[in-house]
Amino acid sequence: MITNFNEDFLQFIWEQQLFNKSDLKTTDGEPISIIKPGFLNRNSGPDFENCEIKIGNTTLFGAIEIHLEAKDWKLHAHQENEAYNTVILHVCLKAKVDAQRKDGTIIPNLELKDRLNRSSLNNYKLLFENKQFIPCENQITNVKNILVNSWLERLIVDRLEQRCAVFESFLQATNNWNQTFYIALVRAFGMPINTLGFEEIAAELPADIILKHSDNLFQLEALFFGVSGLLKDDFDSTYYNALQKEYSFLSKKYKLKSISCILKFGKMRPMSLPHVKIAQLAALFRKNPNLSSKVLRLPRLPDLQNLFDFDTSEYWLTHYNFAKSSKQRSKKMSKNAVELLLLNAIIPFAFYYEKVKLKSGSTHALDYLLNLSSEKNSIIDKWKSVGIDSGNALNSQALLHLYKSYCSKKLCLQCNIGRTLLLRD
Repeated sequence: MITNFNEDFLQFIWEQQLFNKSDLKTTDGEPISIIKPGFLNRNSGPDFENCEIKIGNTTLFGAIEIHLEAKDWKLHAHQENEAYNTVILHVCLKAKVDAQRKDGTIIPNLELKDRLNRSSLNNYKLLFENKQFIPCENQITNVKNILVNSWLERLIVDRLEQRCAVFESFLQATNNWNQTFYIALVRAFGMPINTLGFEEIAAELPADIILKHSDNLFQLEALFFGVSGLLKDDFDSTYYNALQKEYSFLSKKYKLKSISCILKFGKMRPMSLPHVKIAQLAALFRKNPNLSSKVLRLPRLPDLQNLFDFDTSEYWLTHYNFAKSSKQRSKKMSKNAVELLLLNAIIPFAFYYEKVKLKSGSTHALDYLLNLSSEKNSIIDKWKSVGIDSGNALNSQALLHLYKSYCSKKLCLQCNIGRTLLLRD
């Protein structure tokens, strides 16, 4: 018999009743009838709630606790926790000792080690001993498309909900939708290396100040570069010195200070350097002074993408930083950069805005994802190699979430695909 599994799998076995229930008895020899196995509790307290069983001639209502070994009850100090006084049955793989409630009363034990469903154990082994890209790599194509697609639809909402939690913290701190959107957007410009630094830029340099200077690209550059801490060096450059002078005036006017976070520059492509990103930010708000209102009108996807079609100032045609000049190249945002910004900030924020502010369904955000191309990265390529082609950004975002939150952690028992495979005969 396979015994090298974790407690989560034993919970799954109880939840699905994947064991031989004939002549079921406690370790003391009392007959057991399972009327209602209960509902899995993922919060603190016993593992299953609202259970109903019959032991001997007595029907019991309460909770059920699951352990690999009965001694784990004491190891987890459940005997000292009043929340476990409601436990009516202690279900274990091996049950050699008694479990007691806080008042000293004995809880009946049920041992399952010789009753487990053989096919479920074999399915578990196939999943959890697989060291390939995903545990179900050799089996996922056997799962019906309708089940895979419905799970991906649920996962994309979960992924967007996670972003909502971040936006909610911004809204609570600012009580201002425009500033909340502004922080989310500027933060996304810094992803993935300088996320926190750019978030601090947005906090130190509020959107209302940017709006006041949106007709002057040079002043916008001075504000963004100054607050980012990138105007503290000495360069023999007319443009750089002019930025320093302008920021000195504006920082005193608005009582601004540079961020405490030190921006990172290593191991990134030239177009991803903070100087380029900040120059793009300044140009973006020069072109779109009221960017938040334009985005939150929830326009068509092409119109949304066009908001990010702009040129930086002339200086940045021949520079990636202030230190030296470079071969002339446009610093316009690439199609891929725009799509990443849409995926990391604009579309999640549209989802959040529809849900919280408009109190409506998230149809625009999901439509954006359906009509946006799938991302191209190593994880999506590997999904394609095992037979799952994303096709659009909705599916690619869901597949990224599935891999990072479930597959890479082998949380197959919490995944609808994994659970389906475990239940196969």
